[in-house]
Amino acid sequence: MDNPLVDFSFIYEMAEDDTLYAYEVIGLFLNTVSSGLLVLEELIHTADDYEAIQREAHFLKSSSNVVKVSGMHDNLETIEILARDRIGKDRMTVLVNNMIATFNKARPLLE
Repeated sequence: MDNPLVDFSFIYEMAEDDTLYAYEVIGLFLNTVSSGLLVLEELIHTADDYEAIQREAHFLKSSSNVVKVSGMHDNLETIEILARDRIGKDRMTVLVNNMIATFNKARPLLE
């Protein structure tokens, strides 16, 4: 598949055949990203605190480098840039909604 929903290659490389470690990292990713996307969505929809939006996007972007869910890293980077520039709340809304939908599709592959 040219564009898989979830790319596990980095986590497998990092785990070096330690399956338990890989499961722990994926579990941490699931918990962090599940709650973090909800926080980011809430910030984008209700707050004009662009710094908080930028911080949350940056935090989630780090996690998205380990377990690579399709488009998540790029979308978080775009939200981070838009928040830094204090523009594009409508675009941020579309991006976060897309990420939540993609994450929900990917979730069964991660659990």
